[in-house]
Amino acid sequence: MNGYDSNLDLLLTWEFDPDEMRKVEIFMTHPTTKEKIMLYRFATFERLTTYYRFNLITGRNENAGNIEWNSLRNVRLNMGLRELSIDQMAWKNKANSRSRRFKALNNVDYKWRPVETEPANLECVTVSGKKFVALYNAAEQTLLVNPRGHFILDDIVVLCLVHLWRRANNWDFQLPETAEGSSAAQ
Repeated sequence: MNGYDSNLDLLLTWEFDPDEMRKVEIFMTHPTTKEKIMLYRFATFERLTTYYRFNLITGRNENAGNIEWNSLRNVRLNMGLRELSIDQMAWKNKANSRSRRFKALNNVDYKWRPVETEPANLECVTVSGKKFVALYNAAEQTLLVNPRGHFILDDIVVLCLVHLWRRANNWDFQLPETAEGSSAAQ
């Protein structure tokens, strides 16, 4: 990945609840005022997470959707007008694939995969052009999203959280024995 461009890229900082990783607040720095703004808040009660997105125009938090955590294999996503199963939003193209594909709201195929050199980190790339879209850095608990991902930010943030949770529960994107686990999973 090339360098971070503060004029174009979004750098989101994730703050996980120490007892429940599905409770997370995600912050951004406002581009003009430089104040820290909670862009997303994921509130979880038992098997249901409701997530809220801050609207920069109205200055209000809006209910953006929810996630039903029925089991590791049966996760249902309600993302605005779309109701999807995890199978619709995280499928393998090949049986031995380490990536999980999804069709975003913009009708383009993307995939999440472990970063080759740092398997604790996850990256989102376009399937067709293999262009970088987002990077989750486990050690720093940040998500860097370039302009390709701005219009599908909900898809990127929600699926990143789902993949982190499934990894923490030994379902997907398993780390090699020598790699350290995600700090989010602790």
